[in-house]
Amino acid sequence: YYNKVDLDITNKEWAKNLSFTECNLWFFPYCNNKHYIMICVNIKAERFEVLDSLRHKDFEKTYKSMAERVVQYAINYMKTQFADKTVRWERFSWFKLEKVTQPDQISCGMYVIRWMRHWEGKYNSALTKYWKRIDLINEERECLMLDIILDEENLERERITKEATKYCNMKNKKKELKGRK
Repeated sequence: YYNKVDLDITNKEWAKNLSFTECNLWFFPYCNNKHYIMICVNIKAERFEVLDSLRHKDFEKTYKSMAERVVQYAINYMKTQFADKTVRWERFSWFKLEKVTQPDQISCGMYVIRWMRHWEGKYNSALTKYWKRIDLINEERECLMLDIILDEENLERERITKEATKYCNMKNKKKELKGRK
């Protein structure tokens, strides 16, 4: 899969105005076989960090070559952006987070989103506090969905809210009719 993805962003129009000279953490979410992991390039700590909520023991076989490819594209692009800053890529090491195991088989994407919000290059309790409970993961999932739907930039917001209101009204009428019987 990753061989077919164009990871070279150096010529992309949207990338031309980006300035990464002050960034210490670069996040690269990656999906392999319906499982999301996060690769973080940590400039300050000089590490390539792999965050995997299922703690796959077969990292070398499953993810390492893909992670190295993503990192190589990041390095190539950063070299153009860090012209005035010396980054010694050869000193970078690999780090794999070992402390997280998600409680189900479907919440890996939510973990990746949470890591993008809270990862600071080290394990902290905001990453997993109460995240062994499915109800709290689902609550976060619902909040994220609502944030997307209700965002003022969402061109479909009005249509979706009308459909949701219509659906709720229909559901309430069915309950009401059921209650009368």
